[in-house]
Amino acid sequence: MTFRFRINPNARFNDGEPVTADDVVASWNLYTDKGLQDPAAYATFIKFEKPVAESKYIVRVKGKTLDWKNFLNFSTTMLIFPARVLNSVDGATYVRDYNFKYLPSTGPYIINESDIQKGKSLSVRRRKDYWAEKARLSAGLNNFDEIRFVVVRDENLAFEQFKKGDLDFFYVNRSRQWAEELNFDRVQRGLIQKRKVFNNKPEGHQGFAINTRRQPFGDIRVRKALTLLLNRDLMLEKLFFNEYLPMNSYFAGTIYENPDNPRNLYDPQAALKLLAEAGWKDRDEQGRLTKGGKPLEIELLYDGKSFEPILTVYQDDLRKVGINLNLRLVTFETQFKLVNERHFDLAVLKWGAGIFPDPEQEWHSRLADVNDTNNVTGFKDPRMDQICEKYAKAFDLKERIALIKELDGIMTSQYHYILHWYAPAERIVYWNKYGHPAGYLTRTGEHTSDILLGPGPEQLWWVEPEKSQRLNQAMADAAMKLDVGETESRFWQEHAKKEQEVSPGRSQ
Repeated sequence: MTFRFRINPNARFNDGEPVTADDVVASWNLYTDKGLQDPAAYATFIKFEKPVAESKYIVRVKGKTLDWKNFLNFSTTMLIFPARVLNSVDGATYVRDYNFKYLPSTGPYIINESDIQKGKSLSVRRRKDYWAEKARLSAGLNNFDEIRFVVVRDENLAFEQFKKGDLDFFYVNRSRQWAEELNFDRVQRGLIQKRKVFNNKPEGHQGFAINTRRQPFGDIRVRKALTLLLNRDLMLEKLFFNEYLPMNSYFAGTIYENPDNPRNLYDPQAALKLLAEAGWKDRDEQGRLTKGGKPLEIELLYDGKSFEPILTVYQDDLRKVGINLNLRLVTFETQFKLVNERHFDLAVLKWGAGIFPDPEQEWHSRLADVNDTNNVTGFKDPRMDQICEKYAKAFDLKERIALIKELDGIMTSQYHYILHWYAPAERIVYWNKYGHPAGYLTRTGEHTSDILLGPGPEQLWWVEPEKSQRLNQAMADAAMKLDVGETESRFWQEHAKKEQEVSPGRSQ
């Protein structure tokens, strides 16, 4: 219940000031200030009593309730900022003043205000005085002097910029690009490297979130019918070149997936039967399903044109059974606002996932009627709440797995999301001038750095001068070829097999 942390006396903010126990206390104060308008952070850190600075470098914190995640959450998700600034900044002030400027931080890179081009780009520069540069923690990491993140709102435009060399690295989110558009000369000659990396990155879930606070979506029969009208198998074959697997779980491809979850195959007749049971059985002169003279019309929010091929197929299949689906393209910022304020029918959403599930943040009933939380669909279920509370006190991994499998079964049977599909690997392309670890990514990491999943290529990789020189030569000589390499990397899968041989029964 109680933890004491000793801060490394060498730790320094990027303005040179030491990190102390007072900074931890001030950071906790910020995260638990409701004016910050971050209910997820509030829910995480309000589970602790206010930390106590026992000395300059010793801080004590006590959990209010027993929870196996207490140590994990406090030690890995709380970013520490300086008390000398936070003591004069409350949550509301922070939201107002720090959208485009940064508090002093303790990491290896720094962001200057001059390096922020709003809506265009963001540059981070490696510190020359990073306090942990020679620590074992930093071995092999943080090799780039400068990393520039470019904002390109159109995915097709970003892809074209990558192919021209204006971008060095590109995460391939579209299967057509991977299967059909990445076979041109520079890929075949090895100037551009194409890799599909299989590792143990936990999958989040993605699909159409259904706002059950609105009618008729409070009726499970309507939600299930809408699920049965999504022809996933057709889309996976015709649109996605079988690059994905159907998602039938909120923990797909992990040890937590419930194998008994419904498969929800495309079945218009079963959907119509469910809709009729829910009262949607009459039709108007346009052939639309009606109830009480009102047609069944749905608005679906999405924030990128890349979704349109699947949305138009779904729209057409709904039209065939008499349902109008109105597609509404908005910016990411607008969708974020509308979903968080619960002003939507359906919305295309994709969630990330941590190594360890934390279902309370997304599914507990107390968050269902609160804006700006991850419980966007309004999910309420007494058994789910019990599982969340029991899970928090389950220190045995096998017990936690059993609880999450039960929880997964409840969620999938309630149809709050029309689940889509997931990629079993990370698809990346990059210009052939970089060195990298054997597995390209970390065991549980993805194509970009994440506070819980670990460092991404921008922290793991480095520039190799010889490769860079050869790339420049090949750019000038169309007859020159570079090493293409293996497209699929299964380093981490092979590593897991070796672990099993050494230690049979070891958990994934």
